[in-house]
Amino acid sequence: MRLAIMQPYFLPYIGYFQLMTAVDKFILLDDVNFINRGWINRNRIAVSGEPHWLTLPLVKASQNRLINEIEIVDDETWKTKTMRMLETSYAGAPFAREILPIFSKLLTEAKGRLSPFLYHSLSELADYIGIEVKIEPTSAMYPKGGQSGAARILDICRKEGATAYLNLSGGRELYNLEMFAAHDIELLFLDPNLTALSLRHGGREGPSLSILDLLLFNSATAIREATRMSCVSPA
Repeated sequence: MRLAIMQPYFLPYIGYFQLMTAVDKFILLDDVNFINRGWINRNRIAVSGEPHWLTLPLVKASQNRLINEIEIVDDETWKTKTMRMLETSYAGAPFAREILPIFSKLLTEAKGRLSPFLYHSLSELADYIGIEVKIEPTSAMYPKGGQSGAARILDICRKEGATAYLNLSGGRELYNLEMFAAHDIELLFLDPNLTALSLRHGGREGPSLSILDLLLFNSATAIREATRMSCVSPA
C-alpha cells in the first residue's frame, strides 16, 4: 500500500494532485505548526495574466499554533470580494459556468476550523477530478504523542501497514532511506510533471498556479489524465 502524508493546502497546484493519484491513501498532516506566508491558507490564480494571491483570512494565525487550532474569518465581505474577482478574471474561461458555482459553494462553507475546511475542499476537488484516493487527517487518526519529523511519518506508515511512502521531490533531504528500509517500507519521491502538460491555463505561470485556474480552463477528464503524468523514483 502506497501512502503519502502532506500538510493540507488551499487549492494546491496540480503536483499535489499528482501525488494523490500515485498513492492508495493520502493523509493530511494537520496537527503541526501553521506556516506563515505558506500554502496552507493561500494560493495563486491569474489576474490579467499575472499571478495573484487568493487568500483565506484567518483568526490569529501564528506559527506557534497548530493548523487544526486555527479558524477562518467568518465574514461575507471577503467572500463576496473574492467571488467578484474570480468572476471578473475568469469570465471568459470555458468552464467558468461549471467551476465558479462549485467554488462559491466552498466559500460559503469556509468558516470554523481551518483544517476541516481544507480536508473538505481537497476531498471535493479530488472527487470532481476523479481521483480515487482515501483522504484522512492526522488529528483524527494519529495524535502526535510526542513524535515529530521523520520519526512521526515513519510511525504513521507502520500503523497504516504501508509498503511504500511517497513524498514530493522537494522532501528528499528530510528522510533517511535506511530508516524506512529497516521497517520494510520503500521510500519514493514524485517529481511533478508540469512542463509536459498540455493543459490550458489563465496566466504566464501555467500549471504552477492553483488547481482552480486549471479547472476553469480544462475538463475534469483532461486534468485527471494530467495527474498521472509524473515520475516516481526511489530515494
